Amino acid sequence: MTVFVRYGVIAGGVLAVLMFGPYFLFGAKPEWMTIAEIVGYGSMVLCLSATYFAMRHEHAQAATRPSYSRVFGIGVGVAAVAAALFAVATYVFYSVVGDSLPQALYDFYVQKVRASGASPEAVTRQLTELEGMKPMFYNKPLQAAVMFATVFVIGVVESALGAWVVRRRA
Repeated sequence: MTVFVRYGVIAGGVLAVLMFGPYFLFGAKPEWMTIAEIVGYGSMVLCLSATYFAMRHEHAQAATRPSYSRVFGIGVGVAAVAAALFAVATYVFYSVVGDSLPQALYDFYVQKVRASGASPEAVTRQLTELEGMKPMFYNKPLQAAVMFATVFVIGVVESALGAWVVRRRA
């Protein structure tokens, strides 16, 4: 198994547990949703630090000093594998939990808009926009694609920084 597959599977698997495990423990509670975004992005950054460890491993195993593009490519490979695994996990998760989570998320955002303190016109406009986006909450392939893109972009950014660090320390 190549280094980026091994580290990508680890990153994607741990990320799926961190992101979806709390739902099975606590349910879709609004008080958890307020911090879920911060915890979610934090988990992505933490799990995608696997890109750095994969690049460092590759650097240590190489007979000659690998180029920046080589170690960066390892990081991007890890990010791609982790993102693909997490996208599949997202699709499966939404399939298992059914429509309860998308509805809870939609209700949470509606409540947030109503409690925003904005003018009645602004609240009405935001609620109309949110209603127009409601089908996206229930679209499993779209949710999986968004999660793939999010994890992949974070992984590429971490890979760029990690490759610079790995090459600089050499």
